[in-house]
Amino acid sequence: MSDASKPGNFLARDVAVAKLLAWSGIILVISLGITQGLMMGFIPPPSPSLSAEELAQIFIDRKIGIRVGTLIQCICYSFWGTWAISIVACMRRMERGIPILSYAAIANAGGAYVFFMMMPITWAMIAFRPETMDPKFIQIMNDYVWFIFILSWPPFALFMIMIATAIFRDHNLPTIYPRWLAFFNLWCAVLITPAGLIEFVKTGPFAYDGAISFWFIYLVFFGWIMVMSVETLKSLNRVALKAVA
Repeated sequence: MSDASKPGNFLARDVAVAKLLAWSGIILVISLGITQGLMMGFIPPPSPSLSAEELAQIFIDRKIGIRVGTLIQCICYSFWGTWAISIVACMRRMERGIPILSYAAIANAGGAYVFFMMMPITWAMIAFRPETMDPKFIQIMNDYVWFIFILSWPPFALFMIMIATAIFRDHNLPTIYPRWLAFFNLWCAVLITPAGLIEFVKTGPFAYDGAISFWFIYLVFFGWIMVMSVETLKSLNRVALKAVA
């Protein structure tokens, strides 16, 4: 058997691809901060208490930044799926027999990907011709985007729970992920649940621009992506070292 065809070399190449996918999650978070914050001015969101006319003027004034920002987002938000697969690859190594959790995580990540893509596409549509749109329509569509962004928390919480379950069931010694990461995922799943309250209020900490429903959950969710990216890269490095050994 040639060196190129040895199982360890195949594994090393697979790990290299998985590490690239893990980095895509970090790129996603950085791109969101640049596009949504600096280019579009949507960090924090426009207040849901703004009048339709005030909100429409924001889209008119920022239409170029929104168009360019959403173009970049349509590219970089695709990285949710690639990033999630890097984690699923680690989950698969934790499971024996039928990889039920891994299959479920793939289906979940694919569904959650739709929420990521709907946000920039909707904003881009509003910014395409905001001067000719009814301000009330712009207001409705902007609310729609923020509901997608925040109220779509359940599949992401479920993904966190799946990761935690896989870590607890890991048969490897040492484990693929450290055990503390399971508790971290469970806590993150709990901490993003207040997002469900945005449909009941337009002002205060639970509004979609509020201290809890936006800022706190925003930091928890994207902080979770960063932590999982770093720990996934560490885990893949350990797998790569075993392949070389």
